[in-house]
Amino acid sequence: MAKKVIGILGGMGPEATVDFMSKIIYNTPAKIDQEHLRILVDNNPQVPDRTKAISKEGESCGPVLAEMARNLEKWGADLLAMPCNTAHYFADFITEAVKIPFVNMIEETANTLVENGVKKVALFATDGTLRAGLYHQKLQETGIELVVPSEEYQEKVMRTIAGVKAGDYKTATAYKAELVDHVVARGAEAIILGCTELPIAFKDREGFNITFYDPTDILAKAVVKKAIE
Repeated sequence: MAKKVIGILGGMGPEATVDFMSKIIYNTPAKIDQEHLRILVDNNPQVPDRTKAISKEGESCGPVLAEMARNLEKWGADLLAMPCNTAHYFADFITEAVKIPFVNMIEETANTLVENGVKKVALFATDGTLRAGLYHQKLQETGIELVVPSEEYQEKVMRTIAGVKAGDYKTATAYKAELVDHVVARGAEAIILGCTELPIAFKDREGFNITFYDPTDILAKAVVKKAIE
């Protein structure tokens, strides 16, 4: 049976898109080039700011994402994925624009937490993801308790994300230990790195005695499974 072609709605941000592609490759059981999956990528950094769009302070992302999805389908994609947590607020624009499946990163992450028996998890994410309640809703449905940083520490999460986007890795890694300590003190048994820049900032997890869940990697595993099954 032929493998499915993966379409990626990317550019949010560009490095997170490359990280996602790397994880698809890493999670593909291939020994030669021809056993890997074909990937079509629209790496579009011009998608409007997701957090501003959610708070109605900026242009909606929906029409742009819908156009990207239609193009990927037209170019030959059999399924779609989007390595941006916050942009999932606009997922309906994507699913309504195409006939091919859209693999939802938020849903896949929630399913993984349930499978692993997690009861109380912290969420590091953008202000937009928190404001939209994307993970809140899914985890509430599963009975998992969610811990979010206080306002002071949420500012540090946003600085971490901005550091990766700007290529300022000193800032991107400056707050890791205190952020983890903060949510552990609040009873978290695991942490969702719920912005696709955060797995890059938290690439070195040595010394942390807590389980991290990387939605980018979870999405990559799900996409590979659907593409080769």
